Amino acid sequence: MTRKLAVFNMKGGVAKSTTAYNLAVGLVKFKKQRVLVIDIDPQGNASAALGIPIWELSFQIRDVLQNKVSLAQAVVTTASKVDVLPSNILLAEEEIPISGRPGRELLLRKAIAPILDKYDFVLIDCPPNIGIFAINALMASDGVIIPVDMSYLGLLGVQGIERALTLVREQLDHPIAIAGVLATRYDRRNNLSKEVLDALTEHFGSKMFKTVIPETVKIREAPSHGQSIFEYDPNGVGAKAYRELVDEVYKWQ
Repeated sequence: MTRKLAVFNMKGGVAKSTTAYNLAVGLVKFKKQRVLVIDIDPQGNASAALGIPIWELSFQIRDVLQNKVSLAQAVVTTASKVDVLPSNILLAEEEIPISGRPGRELLLRKAIAPILDKYDFVLIDCPPNIGIFAINALMASDGVIIPVDMSYLGLLGVQGIERALTLVREQLDHPIAIAGVLATRYDRRNNLSKEVLDALTEHFGSKMFKTVIPETVKIREAPSHGQSIFEYDPNGVGAKAYRELVDEVYKWQ
């Protein structure tokens, strides 16, 4: 059965796209999984980080949501053997038109249904808000990975994330689960990092991933080379941490 996971946080700068694409590459590289990344963030960061020239796309997720092409027609296979449904800023132009369509929350779920037997994992990189694209991603997913950066504002945003998930469960009748909460940008030299991690662990308990993603320049540099952390700095602490996350997510049911 295909496992469909949204990578979601309404706050930017929490390593959401970084987690989505590194996790995807790791699942292919270390677990031999068939993985599709759906980039429903108009910034297109996950697509670009995987080496896709996002301003030269023949088709993208915008065309799929408009029913101009099938999802399979818009998918791009990358050098890392991760398939990607890419996006760019043109997707943002569709937010208002899509918001007025009947069944707008289910457009992505319906689009991916015909291709699910091709993939073991579908990872959806969400935009940093709770607009129609994020709702589509959550409604198309079985579980959600929540990256939280080790900052006061990161911790403050947790309540908003939980309210958004409650909306999806109660108002849209979709029983999405928390696959795990991921501590990101952890700096062991910083007391605030430890305090935020302790507070998250107390709040989420067993829903916290054991993996902690460190604050490291190499993780931030890798996308500029169109590479995952596993290619760019294979022996570094970032690669080690994301490899541990791959192991945890692979076991999630």
